[in-house]
Amino acid sequence: MKYELLLNKIRGYIALSGKDCILIEELFEPLYLAKGEVLLQEGKVCRHFCYVNKGLLRQFMNYDGKELTIHFNEENTFVCDYESFITKTPSQKTIIALEDSVLQMISYGNLQRFYKEIEEGERFGRLLLEETFIKAVQYIISGLTDSPQERYSKFMKQYKNIEQRVAQKYIASFVGVTPQSLSRIRRRIAYM
Repeated sequence: MKYELLLNKIRGYIALSGKDCILIEELFEPLYLAKGEVLLQEGKVCRHFCYVNKGLLRQFMNYDGKELTIHFNEENTFVCDYESFITKTPSQKTIIALEDSVLQMISYGNLQRFYKEIEEGERFGRLLLEETFIKAVQYIISGLTDSPQERYSKFMKQYKNIEQRVAQKYIASFVGVTPQSLSRIRRRIAYM
């Protein structure tokens, strides 16, 4: 498996030496998921932090008998249930492949080696978690204060290239509306 995309993603946060690159290739393992295959099942502990080399995944929670989509992971993103991964407690969400997907995964123990042995490994972890924290806060605030149309507009900005790859019911769930309401929102936006 080629690691160049993963290495370039990490380089977006920190500088990497040749030695760092060799270690990263040793620490990350390839994982192939078929469409519909589960990366993480609700109730199980998240054991890996993954990079999406190719494909698309959906994160959702079951609440009040409904699946609530909370995030999509497309190419060149990291996917993990950080709470479960860090605390080693059962996850409250499921992560499933919406397409055949190619990932590179690292275990908790190997991630600790990454932090310790990669020259700027700790900095990478801090920057990534800061970014994740900010996105989580923005998602919560948007869910509490934005109209469905504003949430859909934010979805379109955040996930520019996936609308045609995702079932409308999952987008509707992410926005917090029914598929019928999402169709009305799309029509309204198209006529603006």
